[in-house]
Amino acid sequence: MSGPILDLALQDGFGFLPLAGFVKRFTAMLTPLARPLWLPACLLLATTNASAQVTRPFVFTVTTTAADTGGDGRGWAAYYDAGYAERTDEPFGYDGFAQRIGFQGRLGSRYTLVGNVGIGIDADTTGVRSTQEAELLRDVLAPSSSLRLALGLGARHEWAGTTAALGRVSLGWSGRDALLFGNIRFEKPFAAGRDALDIISSVGWLQRLGHGWRAGVEAVGEDLEGFWVKDEAEGGAKLYAGPAVHWSSSTERLWVSASGGPVVYATRSGRSSPAPRPLDAAGNGLTLRLAVGCTF
Repeated sequence: MSGPILDLALQDGFGFLPLAGFVKRFTAMLTPLARPLWLPACLLLATTNASAQVTRPFVFTVTTTAADTGGDGRGWAAYYDAGYAERTDEPFGYDGFAQRIGFQGRLGSRYTLVGNVGIGIDADTTGVRSTQEAELLRDVLAPSSSLRLALGLGARHEWAGTTAALGRVSLGWSGRDALLFGNIRFEKPFAAGRDALDIISSVGWLQRLGHGWRAGVEAVGEDLEGFWVKDEAEGGAKLYAGPAVHWSSSTERLWVSASGGPVVYATRSGRSSPAPRPLDAAGNGLTLRLAVGCTF
């Protein structure tokens, strides 16, 4: 991969009013987990010559779009993301109410910049915390290709105050009627007692339904080394899978994305660490995320 990759970190300083009464608890049982990230994108049936220019179709999975060939200059999006979660933490959601303001946009024909600033309200103590995150991704394949592959680096200031370096691989296919994308994210936390490297995977699929609506599924896995390491340092493997919905206006300038469902421990190691992993033996968790944005 040629060209510079920058580590970026957004600075704290944004404040937002709590989002009172945002959500009722989401308890529906869901479909089985989506297939792993390395499911070949070319097997997607609904592929066409024209690709859908959807800037941020998922709430957990980062995508990159093809270079603008229509001449309308729409390569940037700003969004507001609100969520509620119980007995869980990132990447699934803040344990309590959280809200973020973020952006995503193209720099030239091959780079994508992603960032957000978040404010979280603890479910039990009503304490307030903040987080900041930014990443820069570079497309590896030709900008005009419907098959997308991007590599990126970045940084995050976590809710608990720890700084982590980030790396990401984003792979997917963008067709006129369907999207299939997956991420593998690498996190290097600079804190004692944490894993030397956390690996988080996610996959999302959306199918066009008509009138601006798309529906599908999104899944996330964290600490997956718990499947083969019995004493995994941060408690064991965690999995999320739930329905995903996306709506956009006829011009695709306004859009809404949502996903929600249970977060479960697939394995338990009996160990704990300073990592923000509040799932415990008393039960699993749940999360619900809703993002509203505009493209310009």
